[in-house]
Amino acid sequence: MKKYPAIIALVVSAIVFIGFLLTPAQWYKQHWTTSKLEKESVSLTDHVLKGTDIQSAMMRNKNFYPIYGSSELNKNDPFQPAMLLKKNNQNMFYVGKGGSTGLLQTLALGSQYSNLKGKKMTVLISPQWFSKTGMSESNYQGRVSKLQINEIFENEDIPMTVKKRLARRLLDFKDNKDNAFLKGYVKGDTSGHFVNPWQADSLQKIERIKAFKPVKRSPLSKRVAKQSRKNRALEPLEKKAIRYGKQHSKSNEYGIKDPYWKLLKKHKRYISRNHEFKLNSPEFKDLKILTELLDASGADVQYVVLPVNGKWYDHIHMPKDKRYRVYDKIDRIIKKKNPRASIYDMRSEDYTPYVMSDTVHIGWRGWVILSQHIQDHIDGTKKHHQEHKVQD
Repeated sequence: MKKYPAIIALVVSAIVFIGFLLTPAQWYKQHWTTSKLEKESVSLTDHVLKGTDIQSAMMRNKNFYPIYGSSELNKNDPFQPAMLLKKNNQNMFYVGKGGSTGLLQTLALGSQYSNLKGKKMTVLISPQWFSKTGMSESNYQGRVSKLQINEIFENEDIPMTVKKRLARRLLDFKDNKDNAFLKGYVKGDTSGHFVNPWQADSLQKIERIKAFKPVKRSPLSKRVAKQSRKNRALEPLEKKAIRYGKQHSKSNEYGIKDPYWKLLKKHKRYISRNHEFKLNSPEFKDLKILTELLDASGADVQYVVLPVNGKWYDHIHMPKDKRYRVYDKIDRIIKKKNPRASIYDMRSEDYTPYVMSDTVHIGWRGWVILSQHIQDHIDGTKKHHQEHKVQD
């Protein structure tokens, strides 16, 4: 008699599993309304980063302006663009988290290729990405969506040159080194699939089921949700950001927020950055794929190459001329591969006080300056594309 509950549980599990396999993925699809998308706009969760449905709905919704970036998006800063630029029918939508380097941006945006034409967006590029090794194996395994990769190779509108370049790059990672599909694609054999149709269907169902489950959102979500919708004059806010930066970085001469400086002094933050700013970084391969893809898609892209804390980098013996050679190469690639795009190279702010809130992340004043450029891009103007003159 004791065996029956176990047998019943096994039978029920088998029925549920078979039902999962047989039901169409369409049954699990959410209807992503504007209000639902607003709740996820700065949640920075995996189901946003890896989500094909939610990003597709956002791309098709005129109320959202995407910002693709990395760890800077996760900073709970009172001057984040999602705060400053929240207006009627205008919401910033963040895609990215720590480790979201150029390859992950390529996969997320490539999976949305058919929705990109004419879509205004900002893509943030961190010069620190351009390290000796580029994207790490562990970061690839933890961040990459096979479904997004499959969407790219299944899309016949994406230029073959882009997909071949991507296939070659993906083979650099251990997970793919024996992948017959990628090896064949590089050689011109486009038959087959990155993941077979049955697996792709299952992955899509899993993605959609996870999207129904409440998840912990970023601390920034609560702050943005409370923010009222109104037009804000940004230039006065820059002065406010300067005052805020001064108040919160009294412990050091580098404009680094006090809690982070305390960790630096205790050596709980890695100080050496000698692995960064490498002209032969694999990250340049990823930048070429990203920019070529976005150019072909017809997206209206503003690339922003983020600054660093110049005073701190000088202090740790990472000279400006070495850093700026990497900036130059980034700019050259963007101009060559996506000549129609706008570029805002923020290296001119490397030594501007309170543009950075720590050693590597933009904050405070920097967010206000960047928000001005984003609003200009939304409006189709170049009002703030000259070096700003606000006094400290």
